[in-house]
Amino acid sequence: MSGFRGSDDALEREIAAIERTARIRVRRAASDLQELDRELRDLRRERARRRAEARIEVTAVTPSEAASP
Repeated sequence: MSGFRGSDDALEREIAAIERTARIRVRRAASDLQELDRELRDLRRERARRRAEARIEVTAVTPSEAASP
């Protein structure tokens, strides 16, 4: 980046504007990450539920039932 050619006041305003933009972007990114974490937790919960359900189904079948045609 080349040197800033504006006045000191313009430089301060530019710095403030960029700081505001950065804070907004960080808040949005944090919000997006929270949403992704929530979705991931829900999906993992569903996976655990399905695995538990599958284990129950497997244990419900007795060896004699599995052997009969």
